[in-house]
Amino acid sequence: MPASRAVCSGHRRNGVDVQHLSLGRTKHRRLALLLFLSLHLCFLPYSWATLSVTETSESITIYLGSGSNVSYLAFAEPSLSQKTVIYAWRYDGLTNPQGSLWTGLDLYNAVHELTAGSPWALSYSTGESGLTTSFSIGSITSRVVNPLANPGPVWTYWIQGGSEYVEFGDVGSFTFSVGNSLIVSPAYWDTRYISNGSYDVWTINSFSYFSVPSDTHYFTDLTGKIQPVTYGTYQGSAPVLKSPPTLISTRILEGGQLEIVFTLVIGGMYQLQVQEGLSANEWQNYEPPFTATTTQKTYTLPMNNSSKRGFFRLARKE
Repeated sequence: MPASRAVCSGHRRNGVDVQHLSLGRTKHRRLALLLFLSLHLCFLPYSWATLSVTETSESITIYLGSGSNVSYLAFAEPSLSQKTVIYAWRYDGLTNPQGSLWTGLDLYNAVHELTAGSPWALSYSTGESGLTTSFSIGSITSRVVNPLANPGPVWTYWIQGGSEYVEFGDVGSFTFSVGNSLIVSPAYWDTRYISNGSYDVWTINSFSYFSVPSDTHYFTDLTGKIQPVTYGTYQGSAPVLKSPPTLISTRILEGGQLEIVFTLVIGGMYQLQVQEGLSANEWQNYEPPFTATTTQKTYTLPMNNSSKRGFFRLARKE
């Protein structure tokens, strides 16, 4: 598994403690989706095998897998793509086939396997000590970095949602709830536990470690205790992700109403729109725009027009 300076140089134990990951190693445990009322799903994008791809002015989202949950693996790095590339992996349940919580490692492995041979195939390279030097998507390889430079640019692992187990925090091991804002991960992919709507994001950021107070970050563990972890100072703000909403499910309810479930990005602004046909520029706002405070939105919509036909789309506004 690729490891960034964020993942591997984080925990104070006689200065910088570099821990290395390898594949298979496990530690302790404004495009929108259109929906036809007769339940035909219409995709504007192109596809590769079972992959569906949606492209907006800010991002490219690749949908893969199946299931009622979705988690995202994103790359916000201009040398890899001028647009943020977001893999949206659908899956079921809270645990993987081994009975453990789904991890960032499961997320990466699913994306790697399901995109193999496609233009969106994901891979990575490592350098000294097994640390990540570059990522590749299809035939495009990112800028190559030296992850041991201090200071220097490194691949940085950001996480949002779910939880994470930190094996060597400053006051011992603990598990914390990540929250709804992107933070730099203080641990590694195989002890990062994803949840429905969670994000794992890679960027290249400037990094330095000088063992000063600003190097220490604080996390509230699952018992409510504040835990400090020292892993270095990163320059630059967290990446901004503008992925389109993902359709989770549709069904006809008793009484003939249509239920549609979308995933959202917390803090994003959305608006449901409707039109009877697919003519351009005839979309009507179905309701006022709203700012997402949760990762899912369920609509229950009447099918009361004479033709029983129509199209809905959930548009991201900003």
